[in-house]
Amino acid sequence: MTSPRGISALGAAVRKRVIGLGVFTRFFIRLLAVSSIALTRPRLVSQQIHFIGNHSLLIIAVSGLFVGFVLGLQGYYTLNRYGSEEALGLLVALSLTRELGPVVTALLFAGRAGTSLTAEIGLMKAGEQLAAMEVMAVDPVRRVLAPRFWGALLQCLFWQRCFRW
Repeated sequence: MTSPRGISALGAAVRKRVIGLGVFTRFFIRLLAVSSIALTRPRLVSQQIHFIGNHSLLIIAVSGLFVGFVLGLQGYYTLNRYGSEEALGLLVALSLTRELGPVVTALLFAGRAGTSLTAEIGLMKAGEQLAAMEVMAVDPVRRVLAPRFWGALLQCLFWQRCFRW
């Protein structure tokens, strides 16, 4: 038989998750609502695209290179059994550009850009720069978060398109 404390703990955990989901939903709707104003200032968005894209390119390219190396090595062993080593280049090219390229790009982009943006905004919060913006009647969501959100989204779509032929 289940104890009342166990049911109470389960209910508290579910309630906490639902509240967190509600807070995130409200924040995301607010972010989308102020995005129209952020997109009227393309310089802020283009700065974020430049910052996120240039710093992510090297990591994505080097990781893609090594994934291609490993894929080529494993593919060679498999193709060697059947005497089809000449198809190795086609195998690596097609599997990297069609299947692995977009996945590796998205994972590395999210890891690199996500940590960078989170650290930058966290530092602004710790240094009370966001509070200072509120005192000056500047909405931090509109000025800080919306350009970073749209810059990251547009850059991720660009990388996905680049690495998927």
